[in-house]
Amino acid sequence: MDKKEIIEQLSKRTCCKKEAADAFEEFLLAVKKSLFRGEKVHLKGIGTLYVKMRKERRVRNPKTREIIKIMPKRVIRFKASEVPLED
Repeated sequence: MDKKEIIEQLSKRTCCKKEAADAFEEFLLAVKKSLFRGEKVHLKGIGTLYVKMRKERRVRNPKTREIIKIMPKRVIRFKASEVPLED
């Protein structure tokens, strides 16, 4: 399911696609802001989005065999919730 399909599903519950698209964009913006501040985003029944710091590491360029240093960076992680599957 992609963004367009999600908006179509939301539009069935709201009055129009424009309103559904605006609501979905606002939701994504709120999630991005929370993650940027370092907060966890808990979506009950779905999972948790959080930011983790990746360590500095050294890798080798396979073409030149040169060792390159990759700087530490923040990455977004997702942990799915443990929800029993329904039949």
